[in-house]
Amino acid sequence: MQYRDSTSSIDTAKKILKVNHAGEFGAINIYKAQLLVATRFMPDMVPLLNDFMADERRHLDVFWQAIQARQGIKCKSRWLCGAGGYFMGLVSACLGRKGIMACTWAVESVVVNHLKEQLLYLKQCGDIAAFNAVSSILEDEENHRDISAIHGGRNVFFKPMRLVISTFTTLVIRFGMR
Repeated sequence: MQYRDSTSSIDTAKKILKVNHAGEFGAINIYKAQLLVATRFMPDMVPLLNDFMADERRHLDVFWQAIQARQGIKCKSRWLCGAGGYFMGLVSACLGRKGIMACTWAVESVVVNHLKEQLLYLKQCGDIAAFNAVSSILEDEENHRDISAIHGGRNVFFKPMRLVISTFTTLVIRFGMR
């Protein structure tokens, strides 16, 4: 997605922060649902999922602080992200360890690409505060993507699921940026 100056009353940087905040809410809900299943059926996955969720909670706070500093409000797509995230987390967890990792890989691959595009835009427009907020989470998201790839997230049998999740994630980002 190419980021450009907004023609609405909300500037692009504020939209980016709101959409990222909503996305982090969705990610937390993915991990909540996965933990619900993993606690019972895959207890060895629980520490990793808890670590991922802790990162996402920190990211949520980073974006909320940045939004509040601009007297902003939460994104309207927040609840769509939350409900969609919980559904994706539940379905992926029911498919086992590789299902969980495929979901994480799909979401984080889209997120990493969007964060990098956001950073280019924010650097170009000189919004240092928003740039710092976005850049502060990029390494964690890349780490989640890479760990999930190592643990079977790119398994060929989950390609259709990854495509659906990637498409949903991209569409929610676009919807939130309107």
